[in-house]
Amino acid sequence: MRNKFLASFYSFFLLVLFGCDDQVSSSQKKAHLEDLVKPSSDSKQQEQFTNVEDPVLVLGLVATHCKMNETAYINAKMQKVLRNPSEDIAYKLEPTDNVLSICVAKDDSSLSYRFGRINDIGLEKEATPSAPFGSYYRQVGRIGESILFFSNGEYHYYIINSGGMGSGVTVNVYKNKTLITELFSGNDPYDDFVIATDLNLPKKLVSERQPFNKKMQ
Repeated sequence: MRNKFLASFYSFFLLVLFGCDDQVSSSQKKAHLEDLVKPSSDSKQQEQFTNVEDPVLVLGLVATHCKMNETAYINAKMQKVLRNPSEDIAYKLEPTDNVLSICVAKDDSSLSYRFGRINDIGLEKEATPSAPFGSYYRQVGRIGESILFFSNGEYHYYIINSGGMGSGVTVNVYKNKTLITELFSGNDPYDDFVIATDLNLPKKLVSERQPFNKKMQ
């Protein structure tokens, strides 16, 4: 009688033990299956990120003044260069809302300099066969500089594309022989400036010659 009781108790113990294991295993499988089917918060965030529409930009974070029938040779955010703001600082950059764009018509019929806020151009200058923009290259230490320039009355504008050990777009403005404005994009390609390095400027609208100001030669 005692043996039958022990056998019955042992059978009941095994049933409870393995029955609970099965329930735990089933719960774990169900939870794991729900994780596979239900998208995680990370996947939702990724989906939301990929569905966000980017603003109209040009190969990066730089807006443009160029039109639909034009190709952008240069787009650059412009910051003021403040020289020697204090005794221990050589210069600092002061952000502005201005953007520089050098635009080439897709049929090579025009080459334009545009500067100002988006939809609010402060200055526009167009090269012509009779008054082409100037082009000049110089080496300053380990930095190569390709310079595009033009005059607007007594003001001379120099757009400097720096390469080699340096990078960025500079705009220097002279009134006759005096430097009155110095602007710089910053050093980060696609964030501060974009340059179409494989674009050839129309030869009839650009002529190779020395700049007006000796400091730019």
